[in-house]
Amino acid sequence: MTIRVGCVPEHFSAPLLYALDHGGFKDCEIELVICKFGTGDMVKRLIAGELDVAICVTEGLIAGIGNNKDANLRLFGTYVESALPWAVSVAQDSKFSTLDDLAFGAIFGISRMGSGSEVMARYASSAYEWKTPRFEVLGDIDGLVRGVQEKRVDAFLWERTTMQRHYDRNEVRYLGTVRPPWPAFSFGAREQFIRDNSQLLCKFREAVSCAVRTFMDMEEEQRLAFVCGKLGYSEEDVRKWAAYVCFSNDMAVDQKRVEKVSAALHRAGVVVEKPAFEDVVLTP
Repeated sequence: MTIRVGCVPEHFSAPLLYALDHGGFKDCEIELVICKFGTGDMVKRLIAGELDVAICVTEGLIAGIGNNKDANLRLFGTYVESALPWAVSVAQDSKFSTLDDLAFGAIFGISRMGSGSEVMARYASSAYEWKTPRFEVLGDIDGLVRGVQEKRVDAFLWERTTMQRHYDRNEVRYLGTVRPPWPAFSFGAREQFIRDNSQLLCKFREAVSCAVRTFMDMEEEQRLAFVCGKLGYSEEDVRKWAAYVCFSNDMAVDQKRVEKVSAALHRAGVVVEKPAFEDVVLTP
């Protein structure tokens, strides 16, 4: 059976893309499905049965689980242990000069409702005590950039390294970083898929762990060349990312950190009821 795995076309997917290009998934057939619209899109595709597994930003996945209870989605593993730095971006001539300026109300561009860009804007508003934000759906990163340029929205949040190329081209201006205290990416799937395919998912876990080890054990220059060539990042940006990123060795899930996410999402109004750990996590 081939596992359809949704992922973003960004540097965090590099270990899996490298393994796929170099025959690294011999014991577990994996089809990587590139989802450029991110977590909100992948959650919908999981629910629709278009994906078997999705690699989502952790807060977006848990929000999707809490807000789609009848879909019976579950988090079953950790992909990236380190926290994800979310850059807040505005137009070059924006009136905002610091994150504090957003406290009095702002319109945020988001890729779609339920996306990481929406969830993190709500989280930031709660954590920094900003006025409740308003939102406009603008699609992928290119739509978000156009949105602030055309003054349709005031700001948006996206992963810091991916945004650097847009700053270098003076398309938008960097305002600050929001870094939540939990793992950046986690694996999600439908509960029934996890229960029906426990042995297959154990092989999947081994295959992903092997892919990550292989990628991180490569010579630095080889790793840099692959990420830059495959995904279009600059060498400087990849070096900065590699200095802080920490992939999970075994996909283990930390209960306290999951509960921290659930509590933060509840405080921010992202979910109406705080999801219990046992309603969020199911491991094969």
